[in-house]
Amino acid sequence: MTAIAFYGFATYGINLLLSAVVFGLALFALAEALRAPASAYDWSFKRTKSFWLAVTGAAALFSGMMLMQAFFFGGSSIFLQLIAATAAGVFLADVRPAVRRG
Repeated sequence: MTAIAFYGFATYGINLLLSAVVFGLALFALAEALRAPASAYDWSFKRTKSFWLAVTGAAALFSGMMLMQAFFFGGSSIFLQLIAATAAGVFLADVRPAVRRG
């Protein structure tokens, strides 16, 4: 195997793994947003449940699209993955603990 071929396979594998991790994170955030009751968001002084469902749903949608693009074409947009991971991460780090207590 040549160095160029190895680089191509390694890049494909890393990109696919990164896309799968971000997609899993976004799906987990969406599932957690669905589980909390709408009143818990109000009690915790957070944005509404509809807002967080839209944010985490969009993150799951775009990260799923990037996973398919990485799988079929070998490359995907790191920028969109970063946005999706940030949106899911904000929900999981800030909102989820607050609505679980509420």
